This record gives sequence, C-alpha cells and structure tokens, in this order.
Amino acid sequence: MKIKSFLKRKYIIWAIITLLILIAIWFLFFKNSNNENSPFVVHSGEFVNQISVSGKITANENVNLSFEQPGIIRSVYAKVGDKVGAGKLIASQDTAQLHAQAAQMQAGIELQKAKLNQLLAGSAPQDIKIKEDAVLTSQQDLQNAYATTLSYIASSYNAIYNAYNTIVYTKNTYFTQQDQAGAKLQQIKFEASNSLSNSQIALESAQNNNENSITAIGEMTIHLNAVYDNLKIIRELANEGIYYASVSTTDKTALDTQRTNINTALTNILSSKESIVSDKAAVLQAENELQAIKATPRQTDTAVYDAQIKQAEASLQEIFAQIRKKQVISPISGIITLVNAKVGSIMSSTEIAASIIGNGKFQIESYVPEIYIASVKIGNTANITLDAYGLDTIFAASVVSIDPSQTQKDGVATYKTTLQFTSDDKNLKDGMSANVVIITNKKENVISIPQGLLKIKDGKKIVTVKNGENIIEKEVQIGDISSSGQVEIISGLNEGDILPL
Repeated sequence: MKIKSFLKRKYIIWAIITLLILIAIWFLFFKNSNNENSPFVVHSGEFVNQISVSGKITANENVNLSFEQPGIIRSVYAKVGDKVGAGKLIASQDTAQLHAQAAQMQAGIELQKAKLNQLLAGSAPQDIKIKEDAVLTSQQDLQNAYATTLSYIASSYNAIYNAYNTIVYTKNTYFTQQDQAGAKLQQIKFEASNSLSNSQIALESAQNNNENSITAIGEMTIHLNAVYDNLKIIRELANEGIYYASVSTTDKTALDTQRTNINTALTNILSSKESIVSDKAAVLQAENELQAIKATPRQTDTAVYDAQIKQAEASLQEIFAQIRKKQVISPISGIITLVNAKVGSIMSSTEIAASIIGNGKFQIESYVPEIYIASVKIGNTANITLDAYGLDTIFAASVVSIDPSQTQKDGVATYKTTLQFTSDDKNLKDGMSANVVIITNKKENVISIPQGLLKIKDGKKIVTVKNGENIIEKEVQIGDISSSGQVEIISGLNEGDILPL
C-alpha cells in the first residue's frame, strides 16, 4: 500500500510539472505570436522627436585670477571653500605707499574744491574790510612819502641856494682877477644861478601837485649834481697857485661843507623817489586786491580750479589703477576653489593666484553629431540624467548656445552645444557626466504610425488599412519622422483606423 501511494503522488507531481511546462510554452510562443499579429489601431497623441548625446556639467563661470605684475604678497584674505562676492579682495601685494599717495592726493583735491566753493560763494564782509583797510593804509603811506619827498626837495633847493651864495662869495672875494681861474669862477657862478632858478621851479611844481614830485626829483637831481661838480672844481682851484695861500682855510672848509650838504640832499631825494615808487605800487596792488575780492568770480577763474581738480582726480585714478595692479579682486560672486597665493611669496603675472567658480546656474557641454545638429535649436528643452544619481532622477535643461564651428570627436564632425539647467540644485557638481536627451520637436494630438507600416508604391506613400472584412490601401501624406521611428501622418488616416501588421 505504501508503494502504491508513493507512486500515485509521484505521478501527480509529474503531471503538475508537465502542465506548467505547457503553459510556459504557450506564453512563450503562442501568446507572443498572437501579439505580433495584432493590428495597429490609429490614435492621436504626443509626437516627440529627440536626440540623445552625452555631456559634462561645467560651471557657468570659472575664473582664474592672477596679479598684473610680479611682487611680494603681503596679505591673503580668502581660503578654499569661502563664498565671495563680486569685488571681494582675495590677495594683495604691498600697497601702503600707494595708499598714502592716494590719501595725500585726495586731500589736495578737497582743498582745491574748498577754494573753488569759496570763490563761488564770494568774499566774507570781514575779508573785504581787511582789503579796504589795506587800501587806506597804503594811500596814507603814499601821502607820507609825498610829504617827505616835498621836504627833501625843499631841502635840496636850500642846499643849492646856500651853495650858490658860497660860490658868489668865493668868486667875489678871491677870484677877482681876469685870469683863467677868474673866468672859470665867473662861468660857475652863472651856471649856479641857473641851477638855483630851475630848482626853484621844480620845488614850486612839487608843491602844487604831488604827482609832479617824481619829475621835480629828476630836475633837482640834475641841478644838485651840477652844483656839486662846480663846488669840486672851485675847491681844487683853491689849492692851486696863488689861491692856495689866498683862500682862507675857513672858506675852503665852507666849500667842503656845501659839497657835503649837496651830497646829503641828493641821497635824500633819491631815497624819497624810491619810497614814492614803492608806495604807489603798494596802493595799486591793494586797490586791485580790493577790486578782486569784491568782484564776482570770472569763468576763467573757476575754469582754472576745475582744470586743477580734474587733473588731480585723473592722477588719483592713476594711483588707484596702480593699487589694483597689486591686488587680486574677484570679478564674480562664487566659491573659492583654489588659492596659490601665500604671504611672503613672490608671484609672477603668469601664475594663478586663485580660482573661483561662479554662483550662476550650472551648464552642460555636449557635442551633437553633424547629422543631428540641423534639428537642434536654441531654446530646445532637454531631460538630463546623471551617472551619479541614476536614470530615475531627471533634471530639466534647455539649449542656450550652439557653436558655429565644428569640433572633431573620434573622427566625427560635431558641434559644441551648451545647455543650462532650468533650476539650481545642490546635487549638481562641476565635472559630473550627464546623459542628455534633447527634445527637438514636440507636437500634441498628432496621428503617427510606426515607420515599418509605411510603404512606397509608384512613388506614393501607401498604408494598408482594414475596412470591414477587406484590406485596402490608402495614400497618406507624412510629416516629421521621430528618432524612435514614428512617422507623423498629416492626412490619409483617421483615428480608429486599423492597420494590420
């Protein structure tokens, strides 16, 4: 009984296994065979044309920074990983002297601006009062000089008068003979008389008008010199021949005294002339300064200040330019990825001091083969998958640029195509490998069929359609052909048409 029961269970197991094998064979062969012969039912839907390429993520901006000129680095202000804004100072050479020059130049500019503003505002009343007082003082000094000069001119006249009397006395007392000396004294007496008369005229002219003083001094100087020279001649004659003994010592001394007086008068009037000239110049200067301080600023005056200020500002900008040449400044906002600058080291202008990756959206650089590039347009959308995150994570992007020149890749002509992610994502990293599907054409409510159902007959595009129990052929017009092999049907088919396979 046990043996029969065992055999019975064995047959049942084998029967079940055989049944399972038959079911599997039916699924593998008969079911698939039936599916392959199932007709294609025409319907409208989304028609998509796309191409697939590979690519690599790159930063929107990646900047390498260097010093413009070699030098010793004094300060480094950032490290790798730091977030920096545009204009951030990264590293600097020694700029202390340049900053000092800039500060001095700035102070000079402010001073010139203050002077210009003061000029435009006009003079303060107290400043005008000072200039008015200066005019009055200089005018009084001139009047005093005129008075002193008139006194000296009068003294000069008196000196000539006294000298004339001494000459007449000496002539009449000692030089009475009709000899050469007597004749000379007679001539000197005549000349002295003329000098006395003319000096009186000069004195009266100066007394009548101060403005005549300079002319009077000139006239008086001539007559004083003439009288002085004649006194000298008489004194020399008094020491010659018979006159040496006849002319008394007292009278000789009188001649010397008159010469001294004439010389003193000459010195005084020449000095007074210089005083008048100097004081008149002082009056003119004081009056000009008063007029200038009262006058409104002229355009030429303000133009001078403007030009000086602009020149100084240009020099200041030149100093700032020299400072910038000694600095490394970030031109963008981003993250520091490299810092080679070290305090105390010397860097040349060809060495990279620091590198920065921008904060902008990441991009993808891909290379589209020549056979597909005609269908790619700027603005085309794309679906991106990254090797790092698998096929289930899809990122959206769009085409932003297409290089006009080709690039050879493995012997194939390609065109560099740049796509930009439509949104920021912290998972994106520079250098990641990407799989790019660019959607070059997308239409809604389009009738499309597999390309294999389309036939060419007598130059016409034909599709076989089931019409009831019959099979007929219809001519169709086609549009685009997708990369997946679907053909857009523009006319000739309707939704619900059945196409036998």
